Amino acid sequence: MIATLPSRPRYVQIEENLHALLKTGGYRPGDKLPPEPELAQQIGVSRATLREALRSLEQQGFINRRQGVGTFVNLRPPYIESGLESLESIETLLASRQIQPVFTRRTICPESALPKAAQRLGIAEGEPLTVVTSTVSADDAPVAYLLEVTPVALVPPDAAAGSSGSLLHHLLMGSESRDAAYAVAHIAPVHGTETICTALGVSQQTPLFFIEQTVYSAGHQPRLYSRNYYAPSFFDFHVVRKREA
Repeated sequence: MIATLPSRPRYVQIEENLHALLKTGGYRPGDKLPPEPELAQQIGVSRATLREALRSLEQQGFINRRQGVGTFVNLRPPYIESGLESLESIETLLASRQIQPVFTRRTICPESALPKAAQRLGIAEGEPLTVVTSTVSADDAPVAYLLEVTPVALVPPDAAAGSSGSLLHHLLMGSESRDAAYAVAHIAPVHGTETICTALGVSQQTPLFFIEQTVYSAGHQPRLYSRNYYAPSFFDFHVVRKREA
C-alpha cells in the first residue's frame, strides 16, 4: 500500500494565490484590495475560505484589515532567515543584516531560582538569579521577546544594567571567566501569554517561534537559561542537517 500525503488546507492554497496576486497584480504598500465578495470571485473561492487566508496574511504582516474600511497592502517588513547552528546573540544576528536592534521594556531584577531554572542552571532552588526581560524592535516594530536568567554570582543586576542588550550578548562579549561556548536548545511553535503577545503586538492566536535554551561554558558549566519568543513575520529559522560520513 502506498501512503499518500494529506492535502494542504484549502485556505493555505488560497493564501499562496493571494501572495502571487500581491506580487504580480501591481499592488503597492498602502493600496486597497478589492472588497471580499469581488476578491473571492476573482480567485474562485468561498468568502469563508478567503477570510481564513486573509487572517493568516494579516498575522504575517502582509496586509492590514480595517473594520468598515477595507483591506490594505502593507510594506513587507525586513525578514531574517537564519540557521541555528551558531551560538550568537540577537544583536549579532541583526547586525549581520545591517539592522540595528532597539531594546525596549527592559527590566532587570534579582529573583530566587524556581525549580526549572535551578535545574537548568545546576543550582539549588531559591538561589539568587539575575532576571532580564526585554522586547527587541527592528525598524520600529517589535520582533522578539527575551526572558533570560543567570546566577547573580555570574552577572549581578547592576552589571546587567550596565549593558543595554541581551544577557547572552553580555556573556559572549565578556571575559573568559564568563564564556559561553555552546547551547542546548528546544525549538517549538507556541502561542504566547497575554504579556508576550502585547509586547510583540500580536494576537494570542498568532503562533510564535519559541527557543528555550541553556548556554554552557567550554567547561560544560551552565551559564544562562533563556526562553525567547520570535515573531514569525520577521524570522525564519532553519537547521542544516548533514549526512554522517
